[in-house]
Amino acid sequence: MEMNGPRHGYPGAKKTATRTRLSDTQHLFWAAAPKQTVYGASAVHSVNPSINLSAGNPDIIYAPTLDPSALTCIEMTTAYWGGGGKGVYAWDWCAAQPGWRQGIAMDANFLATYTRDSMGFPAYQVRDVQTDAATNRWTSYLFNYNTNSWDTFYSSANTSKLSESGGGWDAFEPYTNTNPNTGEGYYCTETRGSLWFVGGLQYQLTSGGAWSSATSANSTIPAPSTLDPNYGGCNNPSLQFTVNTPNSTYWVSND
Repeated sequence: MEMNGPRHGYPGAKKTATRTRLSDTQHLFWAAAPKQTVYGASAVHSVNPSINLSAGNPDIIYAPTLDPSALTCIEMTTAYWGGGGKGVYAWDWCAAQPGWRQGIAMDANFLATYTRDSMGFPAYQVRDVQTDAATNRWTSYLFNYNTNSWDTFYSSANTSKLSESGGGWDAFEPYTNTNPNTGEGYYCTETRGSLWFVGGLQYQLTSGGAWSSATSANSTIPAPSTLDPNYGGCNNPSLQFTVNTPNSTYWVSND
């Protein structure tokens, strides 16, 4: 089944074609990243239906957000933004004007169709794969538990990216502004008790090749002990970074 058209309002457009950071926004980025160019990535991503950022909250949380490599056209993002917006979205890096192209709301239908319990939280399976090497076409998929099959989510191609190499991440990535009343990022206060996790991260190390688990041999991830708890303007020492299985399972908790 291919999903036709957005089903929800798009997140605020904090991502840009050059990935520059907006002057009024600080940026936190913690991720597993492959050490080589990869041709696909697959993982289990958590969702937090109970997160409802207030209407006046300027922060945006992309967590987890999957971008396999510099070759890819698609970034698959779990997004939360002010006014209670939340869902899963595809950002097209290969479009003439990169931007949000496909989305599905994190509603009851999504939860029933695409999520199952993992670590006590609902989570979905996502894949982002190079499906045609000659045209550099990439296709993203969500696993449909009702049909026990992969649903096509979005597809895009651009041969200009074939000259690029490396890159890629599966990340916890908020854009946050400091609330002068609390001294910490707006989202920090409103997501107390939340957890964001990536599980079973795998890579295709060759185009169309077998799936290999992310390990410390084929990928990197910053040691949690090296991260400043105030990094990215969160100003929240309760934000915890945990690597459970290097480097395929890891999470961030706002205890």
